[in-house]
Amino acid sequence: MLERLRPRASELIACAAIIGFGIAGLVIAQDYQFGSIRRMGPGFFPAATSVVIVLLAIASAVEAVAQPPSETEAAWRPLVFVSLAVIAWASLIDSAGLLPATVAMIFIAALARPPFKPVALFLLSAGICISGYLIFIKGLHMPLSLLGR
Repeated sequence: MLERLRPRASELIACAAIIGFGIAGLVIAQDYQFGSIRRMGPGFFPAATSVVIVLLAIASAVEAVAQPPSETEAAWRPLVFVSLAVIAWASLIDSAGLLPATVAMIFIAALARPPFKPVALFLLSAGICISGYLIFIKGLHMPLSLLGR
């Protein structure tokens, strides 16, 4: 059994890390009122999203073990830049606001895979910022600001 898992170690470590993030989200969501399906509280969405993340990571780990091993090299660049993008967004969302946090996240994540296309990234950032504003600020009335607090 251990011989079957060894070639999949990097995939299983990634799944374990994602499960860890999902569990952390569940723990953080416990500090907020959950509510019910009909009247969702502020903790409902993070808790539900965290459960989905954990379930998808478990399914991915099962799939990784079930597939025959392939010779692939670990892709460190995407791991580093996508992780930095998420950290930047989480660090900026409260202090700088939705707009700078989202733009920073998109531009940093874009460094994960060349080529870097600034015009396409600007258009993507604009679309996601407008969608985020309409969904989270206007639609869900979340206490976020577009530009800083």
